[in-house]
This record gives sequence, structure tokens and C-alpha cells, in this order.
Amino acid sequence: MKILLDFFPIALFFLVYKSKDLHFYQQEGLHSAIIAMTIATLVQIIITRIRNGKFEKAQVIGLVLLIGFGGLTIYIDNPLFIMWKVSVLYVVFALALIGSLWVGNKSLLQRMLGKELHLPIVIWTRMTWLWGGGFIAIAIINAYYYVLPSIQANANFFGDGERFGLSGLNCLENAKPDLCLLAQQTEESWVNFKLFGTMGLTFVLILVTVVMMSKHIQETK
Repeated sequence: MKILLDFFPIALFFLVYKSKDLHFYQQEGLHSAIIAMTIATLVQIIITRIRNGKFEKAQVIGLVLLIGFGGLTIYIDNPLFIMWKVSVLYVVFALALIGSLWVGNKSLLQRMLGKELHLPIVIWTRMTWLWGGGFIAIAIINAYYYVLPSIQANANFFGDGERFGLSGLNCLENAKPDLCLLAQQTEESWVNFKLFGTMGLTFVLILVTVVMMSKHIQETK
């Protein structure tokens, strides 16, 4: 249930972006998807608050970054801000996890899950490095394979001219169809990665974590 709630805003972002019938804001997919994701994240935070009796810091940080980077994307009409938000968010999470190893007696993971899972310190440390390293990997993949190509594609297409939304644009009617299609494709590839890439890599981290814990459980038995 929690995993579904965690990925609900991302899934809604993907759905709104891909469905032209849901482009409710200026008939532009990315802008509509950002607004929908912001609302979904707010709902997610409220549900978590009702269920757990407190706010989850990771969700609040995500909402703040989403409002900041998403707002800039809509205001300036430049998709690169919301694309960078993914890398910034995961770097923040990674630094928080790894930094917690030197703050206090327990790592952040142990503080969050220690009541449910009774594991030795060495396992908590390994899990912290695993998730911290995994988050950094996601941030690098997003930046290198998706954001940087988008920067180049947008620069080639727009040049010094006025920027506008790409998702609702008919590139075949544009004066620069090839450059337009390339800019569109890089944006769409990033949207796909935002859902399937981050979700897939997160499930890999979960699987490795389960294996690490199961080995310890077998040893203790």
C-alpha cells in the first residue's frame, strides 16, 4: 500500500503527460502533468499525515522541490528545471542517508525502520550505503542520459528564440521538423525514465535489501 502511495504522483504525472485529453493547462502536456503531480503529492502528504499522525519529511521535501522547479518550468516555459529536480531530490536523499552515519548513534534508515526490523549495526550501515549509492546513481543517470541531451536538443531547436511547450506541438508543421522531433523525443524519454526508470531502479534496491536482510535472518536462526 505504501509503495503504491509513494509512486502515485509519478504515475499520475506520466498519465497526464501521455494523454492529450488530460492536457488541461494551456493544452500543454508537461505543464498539466506538473500541476497534477503537485496536487497528487499534496494529497499523498495529507493521507500520510492522517494514517501516521505525522508528516513524512521526504514527501515534504519532494513537494517543496516540485513547487520550486515545477513552478520555474511553467513560468519560464523551460522543461529543464523539472528535469533537474529529479537529480537534486535524489542527491538530497543520498546525502541525508550517508550523512546520518556520522550523526548520532543510529543511521537514518535505522531510525525509520528500527522498530520493525532488528538488525545489527553492520547491516544498517550496508543498507545505508546501498540506498545512498543507489540514489546517487539515479541522479547521475537522470542528469547524464536525459537532462544533458535535453539541454542540447532544446538549444538546437529554440536557439535564442522564445520557448514554448513541446508535447502538444506538431513538428511536421514546424520550420525545423527534425530538431523539433529530437527535442520532443528527449522530453518524452525523460518522462518515461521518471516513471519506469526510477521505479525499476528502486525495486532493484528493494530486492537487494531483502536479500541482505534474509541472509542475516537465516544466520540468526
